[in-house]
Amino acid sequence: MSRGPDLFGSYSPGTSLLHRAPLWSKGVGIVVVTVAVVLAPSWPVPAALTAGLLVAGTAAGVRTREWWRGLAPALPVLVLLGVYHVLTTGPGQAADVLTTIAVFLVVTRVLMHTTPLPELLDGVVWLCTPVRLVGADPERIGLAVSLMLRSIPFIVGAVGELRDAVRARGLRPNPVLLVTPAVISTVAYAERTGQALAARGFD
Repeated sequence: MSRGPDLFGSYSPGTSLLHRAPLWSKGVGIVVVTVAVVLAPSWPVPAALTAGLLVAGTAAGVRTREWWRGLAPALPVLVLLGVYHVLTTGPGQAADVLTTIAVFLVVTRVLMHTTPLPELLDGVVWLCTPVRLVGADPERIGLAVSLMLRSIPFIVGAVGELRDAVRARGLRPNPVLLVTPAVISTVAYAERTGQALAARGFD
């Protein structure tokens, strides 16, 4: 089974300003973007942020094909959301919802492209250090985030491969019929992951 679409992006070594920026500064930037989107009165703000992040990401080496690989899997959901909001709340609200989703998809890809995953996970563990006060383990939270980043692309890829297999047999893909084999594939993947973790001493 292939790893599936590269939804979030992956680190690509480089010497751009974003590559050289420390993780804390990227975190501050994400907080600023989030606050700006939350406080924005309408869609032009997230739209402008998305455009700016696209420029910054392209300058850092994100290619057009990589942008497409990250955005394409989300397009069906974005289209449905757009149609729903146009019909129920109007074009303005639809644009607001879509541009808000887009800005976070883009900022995630820029972050993943310019930050090594181990460094990113170390940052997550550091942020979660206070949970030790309630008996939780920040290292396990970092591990959970790592597994999530690896699992979601696998699951999407599994569904894509099942859909391609159905089409290769001259049949029309039926989402209902794809559910069972997709669940079986996902459970098998989870079992293999659990066995690998157990073999390394995680319970």
